[in-house]
Amino acid sequence: MNKLIDMHCHLGDKRILDNLDTEITSANNVGISKFISNALCDEEFKLINSELINKFHDSILWTAGVHPYYEKSKESDLDKIIQLCEEKQVIGIGEIGLDGRNNNEEWQNRILLQQLDIARNFELPVIFHTVKKYYELHKILKNNFPNVRGFLHAFNASQDVFETFSHYDLGFSLNAKPPQDKVIRAIIKHGNFFFETDAPYMKPPELNDDFNHLKNLKWIVGQISKKTKTDLNVLLQRQLYNFNELFEIN
Repeated sequence: MNKLIDMHCHLGDKRILDNLDTEITSANNVGISKFISNALCDEEFKLINSELINKFHDSILWTAGVHPYYEKSKESDLDKIIQLCEEKQVIGIGEIGLDGRNNNEEWQNRILLQQLDIARNFELPVIFHTVKKYYELHKILKNNFPNVRGFLHAFNASQDVFETFSHYDLGFSLNAKPPQDKVIRAIIKHGNFFFETDAPYMKPPELNDDFNHLKNLKWIVGQISKKTKTDLNVLLQRQLYNFNELFEIN
């Protein structure tokens, strides 16, 4: 079977970090070989080169960004993100985006534009966080960054939103709380898709876990395989291709 790749997780969260050996080992045992973790604040940036993380350097890749909703993310983090890009410590910018739960639209737009500019300057893909602001994001990309590449993490929106963003060089990442089945089928047919846990968040409602574990990625992909009647290995082979294309890995 092709190896699984967790395209989006949060290894810096205490629930994962305090049990990192167990989490990584349990995930490896069910075939998960790589994890893309998001660093969203200074304390998480420091993890990237920490002794704890370096133990798993073959498995863990990092992105960094100022999140529109995470209270520990700060505008002052932008300088550190640029430094991480210069040092080639990250493979993408994210997660970044727009979140309708916060009433700070001007700040979110400004920070998003600055980070999209960083991604363009360093030729890095972008991992988007979007809550109740898909059409606003579309407008920003259309007017300022039409050639952006990356993916929409935790995609759970309508067919119309999918079709709107399918015209960009953006993938759609699915987790334990995916969109309607018809949208999932459209994403798989489209071909530019990924799979993620968002661990420790987005706990599968069907599983009796205290939080979302890294090993649950196998269950997530299995559910999508059943919903779309697509062979599991076909899904994983395509994700591997998309992963290599997005991050320009030969």
